[in-house]
Amino acid sequence: MKRLGNSAMEVSNLGMGCWAIGGQFTLDGLADGWGQVDDQESIRAIQRAFELGITFFDTADVYGTGHSERILGEALKGMREQTVIATKFGYTYNEDRREVLTDYNVSPAYIRQACEASMRRLQTDYIDLYQIHVGSLQDNEVDSAIESLDRLKQEGYIRAYGWSTSDVKGAEKFAKHSHADTLQFSLNVLKDRNELIDLCERHQLSAVSNSPLAMGLLSGKFTAASRLPADDVRGSSHSWVTYFQDGKPREDFLQKLEAIKEILTSNGRTLVQGALGWIWGRSETTIPIPGIKTVAQAEEIAKASDYGPLEHQQMEEIKRILEKL
Repeated sequence: MKRLGNSAMEVSNLGMGCWAIGGQFTLDGLADGWGQVDDQESIRAIQRAFELGITFFDTADVYGTGHSERILGEALKGMREQTVIATKFGYTYNEDRREVLTDYNVSPAYIRQACEASMRRLQTDYIDLYQIHVGSLQDNEVDSAIESLDRLKQEGYIRAYGWSTSDVKGAEKFAKHSHADTLQFSLNVLKDRNELIDLCERHQLSAVSNSPLAMGLLSGKFTAASRLPADDVRGSSHSWVTYFQDGKPREDFLQKLEAIKEILTSNGRTLVQGALGWIWGRSETTIPIPGIKTVAQAEEIAKASDYGPLEHQQMEEIKRILEKL
């Protein structure tokens, strides 16, 4: 178990990311989900993850424009007090059209409204970790959001808060001028984030690590010949999809993965378990949240805890190999 930032909450050393279970929805007219999803299998996967010791579940109101939160709330009936639920706010959306809109809203009134809507969908009367989802904000917007989050915390709506961002300068100010407990950002063996890790360590924030499997690339199931459909976010041509281009895994990332594969799969680990071991080896602050949709995926990621972090020597060897490529 790990303490969540400076809060009184303890969570499992990894969580379950719930973007994929939101099903199909769009952003900028392109798919922002992960293809077809079976809601009953999603519920079974969440419950199996819990059975195997995973107590931390991360979602957002825009994942499936509310659908992910609904599925998570349904799955966690009867075990709410034993779990830590994180969700996010800020992006606006049309739930009927399952469409994320182009604007965002972090005004005090909207934050409260979004929080209450998330609680209804999650079937809970409090949120453990409430996170700003908009990655780039003006200083005055950050200040206002901090005030709103402090107020929600005082009123018992939320237990802790954080920000999902890769803006180092903004995150530094946020850490210094708030009572935040977490930062969430993309981190994996193919994409290290030195400045953000350093920030979390200095401010005793938990580094909630999304994309720990590089949007599935680190599962090892993709080759240069793989092609994902347009109804999958990885095949949708969003410019910010780092690891895939036009639905194909990027060749440079495949080459890097091949170069370090033997280390990641050492001691009987699967590639997924090795990738999570790298996250834990990177910093004690990290809490990876791999996305899953199936029971089999839940079982594989949960077993990563049996192996724990990669050894220091392995971490250094991976670093040396990747620096040469």
